[in-house]
Amino acid sequence: MKFSKFVKSLAPDGGAIYEYMDERWLASPSVLMLIPDGIRSVTGYSNEKMPDGIGRLISQVGCTEYATLVKAIMPEPDGAIKDCVRIFATQDSTMTFPITNDDWSLIEKSDFCEILYAYDLESDKSVPKALLVKQYAKYPDDEDQLVGIIFPCEYTEQLNFHTIKEV
Repeated sequence: MKFSKFVKSLAPDGGAIYEYMDERWLASPSVLMLIPDGIRSVTGYSNEKMPDGIGRLISQVGCTEYATLVKAIMPEPDGAIKDCVRIFATQDSTMTFPITNDDWSLIEKSDFCEILYAYDLESDKSVPKALLVKQYAKYPDDEDQLVGIIFPCEYTEQLNFHTIKEV
């Protein structure tokens, strides 16, 4: 993920800095990003232990599906690019995940994404919780590295009358 761009987006106050399993994470309201090795100084308004709920998200194993960007939607036809909603989906399209254009711009081409989900027994469906951004392992025996967590934006699929083709 683009760490420098993320830091600049947080303005002068910075974000919350959390520690979890000997790693430091920088947080905004919608994104958590791993502070890369070698970064010594980051401006933050707090330095504390990672909240339990987010720690469970990071350590959760096996409840992920590979996801790719499938579409970009402009909620308003005359809206600005910052209003664009990016939709990620699993390969079988059973789960989709909306994120803001600003959050999408933090993902590098070399990163890959997975949708983290929980299974709802009542509805018998998978419920997407977060978009995990990972970097491929550098060496064959290493694991892929989680470098960011993006939370969904508010978005309801709407019919866009400007894209309907007349028959």
